[in-house]
Amino acid sequence: MATYRGQDGVFQAITTGGSLASVSQLKSWSVEENIDAIETTTMSDTSKTYSAGIKGWTASCELLYDLSNAVQADLVVGESVDIKIWPNTVSNTESWAGTGIVTATSQSGAIGDIVTSSVSVQGTGALTVVA
Repeated sequence: MATYRGQDGVFQAITTGGSLASVSQLKSWSVEENIDAIETTTMSDTSKTYSAGIKGWTASCELLYDLSNAVQADLVVGESVDIKIWPNTVSNTESWAGTGIVTATSQSGAIGDIVTSSVSVQGTGALTVVA
């Protein structure tokens, strides 16, 4: 079984139609795939039953705020972006990729700390998982 160090992850993004490039100053990333559970319980059942529904996914990253990085500058609320996340490095085959809409960004800073930025992406369409 392969194991990965979190420090080696890569989050790539670009406005849809461009070329993927790595987000600079990456601190963390996450990707979540989910599916709706559709209840199929009938009146005579004594336990709830469900059927698989429609899949969806979200992704996010936290980074050191740096708008001089063109990829960070493209992560604007409302924009459609292509993303690709690598758990290790881009030389490995494992990855998650898809197109989504930037649904939230936030920046924060405090005395004695570096300004950080968080970005959330709501997937639209399928998430491609390469293992």
